[in-house]
Amino acid sequence: MKKKPVWMFFLAVSLFCLAVAMDRIDDMEFHGLRVMPEEKLAELTEGLGRVDNPQNAEELILLDGHAVPYDRDNNLFYVSQPMEGKAYAGTFTSAGENCTLYLQEDDALEDKQDAIARGHRFKVWFVTENAYAVSEMVFTGLPMVCIRSEAGKLASGYGKGNIVIHNPDDKDVITMSVKESAVETKINYNSGTISFKLYKKQYDQERDLSLLGLGKRTSWKLYPVYEKDNAFSGEIVANYVWNCVCGDDTLQKGMEYAEVIVDGQYKGLYYLAPKIGKGYLSLGEKDRAYECVGTLEDGTRLFEVTGDEDIQENREALAQYEGMWQKNGDAAQADIENYINYNIYLQAACAVQNSMENFYVIAREEGGAYQFCRIPERSKFVFGMYPSRIGWQSVFAKENIMEDVEYACLSGQMEDIWPRTAAKWKELRRNALSTDSLLGVAYLYEQRLADSGYIIREEETSAYGSACETLHELIRERMDNLDHYYEGVKPL
Repeated sequence: MKKKPVWMFFLAVSLFCLAVAMDRIDDMEFHGLRVMPEEKLAELTEGLGRVDNPQNAEELILLDGHAVPYDRDNNLFYVSQPMEGKAYAGTFTSAGENCTLYLQEDDALEDKQDAIARGHRFKVWFVTENAYAVSEMVFTGLPMVCIRSEAGKLASGYGKGNIVIHNPDDKDVITMSVKESAVETKINYNSGTISFKLYKKQYDQERDLSLLGLGKRTSWKLYPVYEKDNAFSGEIVANYVWNCVCGDDTLQKGMEYAEVIVDGQYKGLYYLAPKIGKGYLSLGEKDRAYECVGTLEDGTRLFEVTGDEDIQENREALAQYEGMWQKNGDAAQADIENYINYNIYLQAACAVQNSMENFYVIAREEGGAYQFCRIPERSKFVFGMYPSRIGWQSVFAKENIMEDVEYACLSGQMEDIWPRTAAKWKELRRNALSTDSLLGVAYLYEQRLADSGYIIREEETSAYGSACETLHELIRERMDNLDHYYEGVKPL
């Protein structure tokens, strides 16, 4: 009897292993989800009714015990993931009675970072005894903020709701559930800004939460990334400029990117930032804060009281502030260093809007008198992004000097304010505001958006690249022109 060739033995072993692997494919698992090829899933669901638009899909799946952000319009789940490392984070579980979850087999699972950067969509199958549904799932490298109102439609005012913050750089998912909290929202329908305040029913519990590492706060704002900012980084770079220029840590501002879903609708890219108020600014009982919400043609500023009731008593400090800028006024109560810093911020970021509105005046009480300083609020008109009455991406952006009425008034009273400003500019240019530093910040956030998959999922990549180059060019030219400006004589 002839012996069989050795290669036939190995072939038989290989075929056996393959058969075993095929038989056991049902046992493959991905973070709590059973993994099966599409063909086997089709066999499994043969004869079952298919639900093509599963409105309740978000109720059938949990990630680490929390709801997964879900866009009902596109039947798409967003799962926030850390960009570092090769391993995926989190464990999925079924939340539906008699519902089994399956992840369709996909080679893209082998490389997490590549799948995220490409915005690859995976398929999740929900199978019950009588029906099944298929949803898509994308992994994102950005935090997700998911807001659900109890009424099913977010509206201004007080009402119960649910806010879940998925931060890829935080092991814990921060959640405020319907049972534990209520959500107070204020919506600006012109800008799309959403303000929300977190409450606890049990007041002995801590209600200040640090969202995305921005410090423990109760009140927050979500600003949509400005629609004319095609680089999606102008405002956050301008925020970096302010934090570099501002010498007072309590006046610095934090903000981070987040993708936002509200009541089952994907809203896109936002900035999450603490809401500026007395608590945020660490103001005392007698201190006051005012927000400038506009400037009239005659130069009159329009202010609203922030953090206190808007009554005459709380406007007394504001009357002192306004008196400083009147003819023959005395600006002795102004924090001169702050006004120098604010002027540099306006010029460095081309922050035209923050010279007319969208800034806060802070009045700190000291021995019966007040000392005044100011900080910007949001800064969407920056680095050449001007209101429509001036013209978008103005060719003069690199040369324009932003109007600063208060600084001009101080210049008329103080001979040394201009040389002090020029000296501060030169100091900043050697370090935090060097052209390379500013470009480095822009590159950092651009790369973050690209690596997170946001750009390829939501934008046209070539147009995005061009917009980024435009921002880089504006930064280079703006810094160069300001170097010449601050080397010149005191402006009239």
